[in-house]
Amino acid sequence: MRKRVLSLLLAAVLAIGMLPSAFAGYENFAAQTVYTPGQFTDVTQDAWYAENVRTAYEYGLINGKSETTFAPDSPLTVAEAVKLAATLHSIYNTGSAEFASSSPWYQTYVDYALQNGILSAARSDYTSPATRAVFASVLAAALPEQALASINTVADGTIPDVAAGASYADAVYLLYRAGVLTGSDSAGRFYPDSTIRRSEAAAIVTRMADPSLRRTVTLEIQPALTADEVFTRCIPAVFKLYSYDARGEMLGVGSGVILSADGDAVTCGHLVNGVSRLVAEMSDGVRREVSVYELDARADIAHIRVVGSNMPYLETAEQAQTGDTVHAIGYPGGGAAKVTTGTVLDPTNNDYLTTMIESSAAVVSGNSGGALVNSRGELVGITVSSQSNGSPSFSVPISVLNSMAGTVAVSPAEYTRTHQPDASRCYTNLYPVPDFGAVTGIPLLATTRDRGTTCFYYRMSDLADGGARQLQEYYAALNENTFYQFSDGAFTSSAGYLLSVQLYETTYEGYRALGVFVSGMRSQPIGGLPQAAGVFYFRYAGNCAWKRNG
Repeated sequence: MRKRVLSLLLAAVLAIGMLPSAFAGYENFAAQTVYTPGQFTDVTQDAWYAENVRTAYEYGLINGKSETTFAPDSPLTVAEAVKLAATLHSIYNTGSAEFASSSPWYQTYVDYALQNGILSAARSDYTSPATRAVFASVLAAALPEQALASINTVADGTIPDVAAGASYADAVYLLYRAGVLTGSDSAGRFYPDSTIRRSEAAAIVTRMADPSLRRTVTLEIQPALTADEVFTRCIPAVFKLYSYDARGEMLGVGSGVILSADGDAVTCGHLVNGVSRLVAEMSDGVRREVSVYELDARADIAHIRVVGSNMPYLETAEQAQTGDTVHAIGYPGGGAAKVTTGTVLDPTNNDYLTTMIESSAAVVSGNSGGALVNSRGELVGITVSSQSNGSPSFSVPISVLNSMAGTVAVSPAEYTRTHQPDASRCYTNLYPVPDFGAVTGIPLLATTRDRGTTCFYYRMSDLADGGARQLQEYYAALNENTFYQFSDGAFTSSAGYLLSVQLYETTYEGYRALGVFVSGMRSQPIGGLPQAAGVFYFRYAGNCAWKRNG
């Protein structure tokens, strides 16, 4: 009997010795090839990521873009992120990462990821740059949780820009606690909506493969600041913005926010579009010239640059949640800076063409382009409009800037000169007034002309749901072409085009009709751009113009 027991034990030992390397886990990650210093000409030996690139390359996790270049600053695509995760999973579990060729090249990795729970469903954006949120979600699923044991105490809610309800939150917190991710600044921000660079991917994937490379980090929940503390902290980065026309006449006054020490900044689009000069007045009274990167008239936001260096700036947080305390900071009426406080009523209000943050923080004329900040003093949005009493107010999420691609800042006059309205969308002989029919697809009913005013009529019955959406589209087109409401419901041009546009609900030969009235002007209008853009909120009283309250 004893011999039998010994034999069984010996068989067990032999069986264990023959187990596949799946159970070796991290021991499976070893150099498979040799990395020669200088192999990638764009990875210098003193670069912070140089050792990560070497390790990731030798482990067979990530290759260069070519035999001699790595492209460390290039964005990693979703397909490349899936490949990394599939490779990690395969090496950890089997000791190798051999995948068959496929068309497209990444399909074999996608199939593996779907079969092994790395992806829960197929995606449609494999060739797009991967956001940090997507990268974290994919990478966290590449290894079992026991392989990502916590070495850091990171309580829920301590990563400033990762909302508890976000789809990627669990993955990000898992990787922070495991020391794979440590945050991008002293507060531990993750910047989930930013794209991830190949250099960052190399650092993260090597920490996944080698626990000895993981980092310790301590994050603590920051106490909420009072309104006065928020104001004191933020106001050096919030400036008063003056806009001028080609004759040097002041068009309007609003607000703006500095985003970097180099002067990257943001404001409302309606303060920038069609103007010839912009001047920022800082909280200390210093005035600085302003140039323009890009304008999105539909979102009513502009990426600008305030000339200077070592500027005070605000950190950003790309998420706002219902119930969050927020503070609006700006220069109401063009006067002294003020702060108003409220709560987020709807972080994704979809009543307009661009998703807005709706809050109870009052925003009045002159606040346009100012800062909407959270209780930590982080910028979450740019204030653009409000209803007539200032609340609720609406702010463009700061994440909208991520979709703006302008990289070269030019003078406002140069930007206006090189961004002329598209004539193909304008009424014939009334350039640059946008054609309501061309913009909305609504057929023209009739045209009349009387004493210098041309009226274009459209059946109200052709407008869906009373026409609110079509009117929003048309107002956006007017704004894109530099027409804004100055007074009495009239749209006139900040760029000096000698035309005025008004919209009325009226009748034409028995039909209820929307009339677009375009009139010539005897001289260039002088006076203000709207200091706070009105909300697209329509009302009709008798033969009044369609209006925006605010």
